[in-house]
Amino acid sequence: MKKIIICLFLSIPFLMIAQTQEKYSSWNSLIVDYKLNDNFYLKNETHFRRTNFLSDWQQILIRPSFHYKYNETVDFAVGYTYSRNYRNTRNFNENDTWQQLQLLHKSNKSSFKHRFRLEQRFIENVVQIPNGNYDIDGTDFKMRFRYRFTWSMPLFKITEGKNIGITAFDEIWLNTDKGIVPRSINQNWFYAGLSYPLSKKASIGVGFLDAYAPVGNSNHNFINNNILQTTLKYHL
Repeated sequence: MKKIIICLFLSIPFLMIAQTQEKYSSWNSLIVDYKLNDNFYLKNETHFRRTNFLSDWQQILIRPSFHYKYNETVDFAVGYTYSRNYRNTRNFNENDTWQQLQLLHKSNKSSFKHRFRLEQRFIENVVQIPNGNYDIDGTDFKMRFRYRFTWSMPLFKITEGKNIGITAFDEIWLNTDKGIVPRSINQNWFYAGLSYPLSKKASIGVGFLDAYAPVGNSNHNFINNNILQTTLKYHL
């Protein structure tokens, strides 16, 4: 499995040599979790995403989930994602259900996470009607697999108990059509940023996210989205 993942990452630059459009965006997230007991907790993510130098909406996303923390290493989750997607032709909604496994391990000061997520996607189908406008015609069903590798570590102390930390991740998204076998690359994300604890319950992160994705079903045209990302996390 490890060799397969490494090969996928190494092949991305060669698979994606094509005409690329550049975008510049700002994505802002609020992530809240609530501990039920030592093993179970609830979590919700709200994402507000704007693009074209903040002039246009790109996406609004809400993602609640239910988690079972087996131990300090293994975390299982099931969740739902609603996203409102903004396009020049017609805005459309997507409703997803998903299952997730996350593995955590540490080495010295570094922490490593492996996140595996399988999504069942219900996407409104946008079609062009005879008068030239666009409308919604039913819902398409697709599945997608995502793997994210995250590395983080503290950099230096600001005050007692408060450290500036660094986080980096790479996530590959794979289309699996209506099954579980990968068929094509859907997206690839790379992120690097800094985090700071505001209090015992809250922290803020700021960084750069590079999101690379094909335009529609094209294998020749891609969007490279350069994103300033801010994330506020709060533990209830």
